[in-house]
Amino acid sequence: MPEDKKVNSDNDKLMGILAYLGVLVIVPIIAGGNSKFIKYHANQGLANILLAVAIFAISLVVAVALPILGMLMWVIYFAPTVLAIIGIINVVNNEMKPLPVIGGVTLLK
Repeated sequence: MPEDKKVNSDNDKLMGILAYLGVLVIVPIIAGGNSKFIKYHANQGLANILLAVAIFAISLVVAVALPILGMLMWVIYFAPTVLAIIGIINVVNNEMKPLPVIGGVTLLK
């Protein structure tokens, strides 16, 4: 069976889901052990939260510089939420698929 289709324990799935719930990504990073599944999803979750922080920071600058464009930036706020939902679906399906846009980013080894 390919590694991305390997059956994972309920603990692995719980840790994988926590990885996509904002700052709770810290839990699987610290308690994930040697599970490649948990490390993979913790990396994806960490990249996602950093994307959310970057979007927030950029939108603050844009809102100050161009208030009308800043008001439209709220649409971009949904991107990390959509990516988190995709990640959680991947965890539930025992898949290690990269997320769109940020899937190639490796922050954790």
